[in-house]
Amino acid sequence: MPLQVLNNALPGLQRSLNQLEAVNDADALWNLLARLLVAHAPTGGANLLGGIGDDIAIIADGLGLRDRVKPYLGSTGNTGIWLGADKQSLDLVVVAHMDRPSFRVRSLDDGTLYSVCANRFPPGEYRASAKAVRFERGKLVVSAAGMLISNKTGDAESLRFEIKQGKLAWHDTVMMDVNPSRTDDTVIGSGLDNSLGVLTALLTAAALRGIEDVLRRQEKRCLFVFTDQEEGLPDGAFGDGAARLAHLFPPPTFGCVVVDAQAAGPGLMPQLGQGVCFGAASKWGSGSVVPPNFHALAIDLADTLNAARANTAQMNHGYLSRSDDMALGRWTRVLALVGPPMTDPHTGYESARLTDVQSAVWGLLYLVAAVMNLAPDLIPRYGLGR
Repeated sequence: MPLQVLNNALPGLQRSLNQLEAVNDADALWNLLARLLVAHAPTGGANLLGGIGDDIAIIADGLGLRDRVKPYLGSTGNTGIWLGADKQSLDLVVVAHMDRPSFRVRSLDDGTLYSVCANRFPPGEYRASAKAVRFERGKLVVSAAGMLISNKTGDAESLRFEIKQGKLAWHDTVMMDVNPSRTDDTVIGSGLDNSLGVLTALLTAAALRGIEDVLRRQEKRCLFVFTDQEEGLPDGAFGDGAARLAHLFPPPTFGCVVVDAQAAGPGLMPQLGQGVCFGAASKWGSGSVVPPNFHALAIDLADTLNAARANTAQMNHGYLSRSDDMALGRWTRVLALVGPPMTDPHTGYESARLTDVQSAVWGLLYLVAAVMNLAPDLIPRYGLGR
């Protein structure tokens, strides 16, 4: 039902998706994703000159969103893209973090590091190509290249950066830097967490602009935010960039949607190739919980999307990592936890499917239209806006 109601009320949604090249052509999508994967995205500095924030702005320009990009949202360290009515208040915020797993220098003598993110490297010794970046001459630059070496034995773990080129300094940030590869529909590399979510949000913003006249007529305003400092230690603070939004804007009318890649694979509910994931609760409820009425909407939307377009959406009632939802849930309601599936997060062999990213744009676009109450017939059925 939701898909038919939305298409009847907003015929421009389907037209926008059909006209968006990257949603219909794998090569075009890969070109955009590859650019994001090789970008510099150190947590705490992703939005600096030379960082991934620049790449987001360039991609947005190519998608016809140049005049809507706000490269610096106050002092939050985040980038934004706004659509709809030109007013101060927000109705919906869609968030995707742009920073990625980062490590800082513990000792220059032996190159040991400490993690400022969740350490998900496998047991034993693991090696991945890596780079060190620093802010120099007004922008982020690569200061050294080499290998990140992880050792995990029992409860003990260590991290080390083995330099092949350049020189390491105390103020450097080390990140994995695996050359991304593609075989048919499958991509492998580092940084899919959360370049997948960033690209999904960017393409959804481009598609939503195709019905911006509706948003203006209904006096609705949507803000897409690409946050920094989502990555953090599980037992410490994280989602700092998202948390700062609460000090910049009043709570949005309806709430927020968090777009982050969701872990898939053996023993997990989501699977590659089955479309965008709609989550229910993060970290078994110790994170955020999607309100029951909005989750019911996501279930019905997934069913109707799959009936019209096979393998477009899947429900994730299993384990889902916490993300920016932890900070945002204290500011406004988290209406949905959405993202393409991927395997092996925080490693150099993360894997995903391009078709799942395309499906994620379908799912997110229709979800955003629904939760912004752009199709009035859905409001009483799902208690939207309550």
